[in-house]
Amino acid sequence: MFTKRTKKALVKAVFTKKSPVYVQFAVTKLCNLKCRMCGSSLSRKLETELTLAQIEKLADTLDKLNVGVVLLTGGEVFLRPDIADIVRIFAKKNFTVRLQTNGILADEEKIKAVYAAGVEEVTISLNTLIPEKQDKITGQNGSWQEIIESIARFSRILPVKGTLLGVNTVVTKENLEELPQIIRFVTGIGFYSSLIPIHLSPSDEDAFIIRRHSPESAFHPGDSVKIDAIYRQVIGMKRQGYNIYNSYKFLRNSPAFLKGKRINWHCDSPYLYFAISPSGNFLPCVDIKTSISMLDDGFVELYHSQDFQEKIGRMVKNCAGCFYACWPEITYACRDPFVLLERAILSIKATAKTRKPVNHSQCLSIIEKIRSEFPVFLPNIK
Repeated sequence: MFTKRTKKALVKAVFTKKSPVYVQFAVTKLCNLKCRMCGSSLSRKLETELTLAQIEKLADTLDKLNVGVVLLTGGEVFLRPDIADIVRIFAKKNFTVRLQTNGILADEEKIKAVYAAGVEEVTISLNTLIPEKQDKITGQNGSWQEIIESIARFSRILPVKGTLLGVNTVVTKENLEELPQIIRFVTGIGFYSSLIPIHLSPSDEDAFIIRRHSPESAFHPGDSVKIDAIYRQVIGMKRQGYNIYNSYKFLRNSPAFLKGKRINWHCDSPYLYFAISPSGNFLPCVDIKTSISMLDDGFVELYHSQDFQEKIGRMVKNCAGCFYACWPEITYACRDPFVLLERAILSIKATAKTRKPVNHSQCLSIIEKIRSEFPVFLPNIK
């Protein structure tokens, strides 16, 4: 899954703690869904997206910074008709290219195009096995069925070995009790499950990029016992061999964050990771805005300057705190040898596994079987 470039970047990051290994680039501000816990499109509505020529320049900058992994996200990446060209720009420089998508717009032609262009990993968003609940979350009727169809398309079209396919699930009050069943489904189709604690804004007036005010999704003090119980079950499932991408350390710390506590992990932005806005601005993380353009000719020199790193360091130190899966997992892998070993073993196993392709009907059959075994959590939807 990792290119030689990415392996070198990871080694340098582990030893120096000051070499960026992972970058998230939001290639578009637009999305075809309106998920109620996500404010990405609303907060970025005034941004102008980069052209391919500008993205070429951005890739040159990341090349000079020795970045390893580039995650292309949005919005929804498949709203860009040139997404395959964007993938190719980064792949030709030997970055490990990941795509994050809701999958709905990814038809067979587009999937084949991004794979041919060099994408190596794809994660698809799915927050529940109950259709009506997913549709309510996304604000679009029929979205659940379309996502399951997309999962089947990716399963069928992409190689059964050497390409990592995953399902991202945002953990909320609405789907907490479903997590073990979602993991069973994801493992059953040969994908990997990634659980991301929900991040909410206290009000609609806050200046976050991703977080949004969504009281329906929020946990309350009375949920603490249930949160602990479900995560104990999830950790137990990982030990049993279910396909869970999160590290044990991340899973052990997630309940505290969901209960409203701040996790005191060592944020290594901008040294090990950072994000890029649709207009090419440098972001310490996906929720902190700046007006620093990475298209400026002097950006690489600026990035390495003490003034820049101290400025970004202050922004990070004074932030509201987060526990998105991306940043903490990179820090854990670079600072904790046990997590690094765990991630290395997972990567080797995932690369060696041969996944059995599944079609749409088979996906639905697996889900129906899970519903029949766990009717309390997953009632049949007529």
